[in-house]
Amino acid sequence: MTRRWLPLAALLAGCSALPTQGNGVVALQIDLPTSSIVLFQGDTITLRARALNLQGDSVAANIVWATNDTLLIALDDSTGRIIALSDTGIAHVQASVGTLRSDVIPIALSMDTTTTASLTSR
Repeated sequence: MTRRWLPLAALLAGCSALPTQGNGVVALQIDLPTSSIVLFQGDTITLRARALNLQGDSVAANIVWATNDTLLIALDDSTGRIIALSDTGIAHVQASVGTLRSDVIPIALSMDTTTTASLTSR
């Protein structure tokens, strides 16, 4: 199966706090394989993110991944690698650099293929 990565830019910072010069991070671009992510128990996926400066250029930054749904997924906070631990539920993942946070990324966990069809057809 070929996956297409869709860019999803998340700008979450107060305008007064945005750096106006240098390589300060002002946005996180999250690349998702599809508009809806559905995993089956045991599946793995690695989310990708880039830190962007005010000019939209990629800059080096320590991107940290987080979730509160540790009963549903295992998440490597430094790489964005996710392993589905459950076959039901929706886990929520977020990337951050310092106090800048991405939008929450929902990860649907399913045990049957009909769920995949209904989520991706919305």
